[in-house]
Amino acid sequence: MAAIVLATDGSEYARAAAERAVDLAADRDATLHVVCVVDERRFDEPALSSSELATIYAEDHAALCVGDVRRMAADRGVPVVGDARHGVPHELILNYAAAVDADLIVVGEHGDHERHFAGVGDAVRDRADCEVRVVEGGS
Repeated sequence: MAAIVLATDGSEYARAAAERAVDLAADRDATLHVVCVVDERRFDEPALSSSELATIYAEDHAALCVGDVRRMAADRGVPVVGDARHGVPHELILNYAAAVDADLIVVGEHGDHERHFAGVGDAVRDRADCEVRVVEGGS
């Protein structure tokens, strides 16, 4: 079965990418692998200081992002494997795609992470060993 990786952060751009990824997975009879990265450059492992509480919030947000895509995909009968992970976004997305032998990576043109670190979609597109679609959209 084909594999598509969707990188999401819950932004409007990520939502547009998720809708496109679900359509592509349905068309290609593919499993949709959803990954939401808690950026380790901003968030460390939690231990309950104020910055650690922010990390917990980021982890909860990541889980919600994956859940939203899972619900979207369920309406189309697309199987979803989802995960929230800590790492540097473009590196983790590329490693995840390699691990699942992805045929395609879908990412939004911009995202919440890009308020702090620009160019995740470009970095993924420039370094990927498979097809990459950077989806425009958002409001």
